[in-house]
Amino acid sequence: MIVASAGTTDVGIIDPLDAIADLAENYNLWFHVDAAYGGAFLLAALENEDGSTTKDQFKGIERSDSVTIDPHKGFFLPYGLGALVVKDINTLYKTNSFKANYLQDTYNAVEPSPSDLSPELSKHFRGLRLWLPLQLLGEAPFKAALEEKILLTRYFYQAVQQIGFQVGPYPELSICTYRYVPEDQDANEFNHLLAQKLREDGRFFVSTTNIASVNWLRLAVVSFRTHLTEIDAYLQFLKQLIDELAPVTIQEH
Repeated sequence: MIVASAGTTDVGIIDPLDAIADLAENYNLWFHVDAAYGGAFLLAALENEDGSTTKDQFKGIERSDSVTIDPHKGFFLPYGLGALVVKDINTLYKTNSFKANYLQDTYNAVEPSPSDLSPELSKHFRGLRLWLPLQLLGEAPFKAALEEKILLTRYFYQAVQQIGFQVGPYPELSICTYRYVPEDQDANEFNHLLAQKLREDGRFFVSTTNIASVNWLRLAVVSFRTHLTEIDAYLQFLKQLIDELAPVTIQEH
């Protein structure tokens, strides 16, 4: 099999899914896409800098054999709602179903039993958490919220540079990596210190990541409560921390 990512955890990058689908097809491999974080953004239709749309970035995902997606992330729903979407239901049936004397009453069921499609025989009705909001509200509020999170991340990407931060790749979805490089301090240690100060303050929840031995702060905008007010407040606090921890020294000539 071959596994691609549609929204990496570190920086939110989407693999070239169409090209990977070609490889899978050429070598007769099962093509799985991990879209646990990013899959929900298929609903978004924002324009990118190159004229494409956010949905265009997912081209090729429709050719996959299976996709994982977590509605408790991109759909802002209660934790524990994860899904595996498989193109051919018979594959799931052949993989997970089994026969036993105490199950003989299910053998002639008109529809496939959920107990035959996963390792669980008994399970919670997790799908209700997604089905009910979609029935009550439709997809429009989800689409609007997802597009807002992308726009907030793009806004942060530009604004954080204006207060002196380096940034990672341009955000394809709603994750932005950034770091501050002080003049006379170790950058990795300084960004660890920044993260510690943020946790101590308690108003903002951000994480860190390490890429090629470089420490980065990581903003992931995936809360339905995060809006422009929160992003601006966070930027203001970052600037305050920089002024306190790495003041610019002005030399007299």
